Amino acid sequence: MNQRLIVHNIGHLVTMDPQRRVLKDAHVVMEDGWIRTVGTGPAPKFEDASTVDAKGGVCLPGMANTHHHMFQNMARAYTPISNLPLLPWLAGHMPLWQTFNPDDLYLATQVALAELMLSGCTISCDHHYVFPKGCSPELMDAGFHAGHDIGSRYVACRGSLNKEREAMPFWSLQTTDVILSDCQRLFEKFHDKEPGSMSQLALAPCTVFGCDKDIYVETAIMARKLGLRMHTHTGETVPENEVAMKDFGMRPIERLKEYGWDGDNVWMAHGIHFTDAEVEHIGKSKMGVAHCPCSNMRLGSGVCRVNDLRDAGATVSLGVDGSASNDSGHMLNEARAALFLTRVVHGAESMTVEKVLEMATLEGARNLGRGHDLGSIELGKCGDLAIFPAEDIWSNGAENQLHGLLLCHPRNVDTLIIQGKIRVANGNIVGLDLPILLEKHRKAARRLHQSVAKH
Repeated sequence: MNQRLIVHNIGHLVTMDPQRRVLKDAHVVMEDGWIRTVGTGPAPKFEDASTVDAKGGVCLPGMANTHHHMFQNMARAYTPISNLPLLPWLAGHMPLWQTFNPDDLYLATQVALAELMLSGCTISCDHHYVFPKGCSPELMDAGFHAGHDIGSRYVACRGSLNKEREAMPFWSLQTTDVILSDCQRLFEKFHDKEPGSMSQLALAPCTVFGCDKDIYVETAIMARKLGLRMHTHTGETVPENEVAMKDFGMRPIERLKEYGWDGDNVWMAHGIHFTDAEVEHIGKSKMGVAHCPCSNMRLGSGVCRVNDLRDAGATVSLGVDGSASNDSGHMLNEARAALFLTRVVHGAESMTVEKVLEMATLEGARNLGRGHDLGSIELGKCGDLAIFPAEDIWSNGAENQLHGLLLCHPRNVDTLIIQGKIRVANGNIVGLDLPILLEKHRKAARRLHQSVAKH
């Protein structure tokens, strides 16, 4: 028997289909997690269907968070790094992670996914790159388990560090063999390549100054053999480019190209400090960029060349970035920041609400390799819907309720549906005791803070 879910009384349905339609007084019918009907007016009736009243709200495709470091939410508003740029910031918080363990990662991941889900996100990637000496060799399994238990789509970006720097101490490094072996293990245990997948893996060396040639070359070979996406930090700061020129005699993008890191299965985090030639290369290679406006502002890193990259042919999506460089993970707030930050540089007409929402949904799905089944509300795609209340106190009286999502203060969803299942109802995550989770998370974070204070 088909499991049907009908969402009706949608005030504004943002489809992100090829026509970019916004339907009023709309409905969506899902069967077994897949969208079967999208229309306007009264919804069809089925005796066996469950229903959700959208209460005239605004419905988006589930948003995609394309760059995050979920473990870092145990270092939010951490005094020693509150006012530092990227590289000193990295060095300042690394001591926290020497005793980090799978239980910590589980808690951090659940908190990160909870805040993302409440803000309309249905798929998120977690770029985890710190594996302290002596920790469980199956550390990243905890992230997959956390995603499964809370009911969110989860993409683990298996990060790596194997070159010692001030910001990458010896205890955080792993050998190439250990890294590649764990990548293979995670692929075999958790990666689901089928449409509708809830659990996937990407390969993600951290940076060209934190990882050597071997790990980049070997992960590129492995990723293409296994059909995996590839992710790394690139062009985030001016010092990053300077270090690359000093060490390699070339900029990071040139180095990545030499390593085999270009093409449409590669997406990069930040992408701020690119030359015109690099923007052209990224566009022609059909690479992607995860724009992280809040983190970039927080660390004073700069402004991503969003419009230039999009015009060149690159896929530009949104990422909330590490929870200690933002220091939160609210997708709607990230979209609002992306809208305003582009306008600061290029003027009020340079970026629209509609374009930013496209980056948050369809372009995000594409950068995660999921454009075929996520990112839009169309027949045959996954039933992932984020339904926001039409108005709240910060948007009350808005003439354009769709624009009010970003022009007004960010709000949380009323309902979130993932693969046809209600995961947030009336603003609460189904089956999650959030106060208990937050208390466990606070205790774990305090333990990490105190471990540094003792030394």
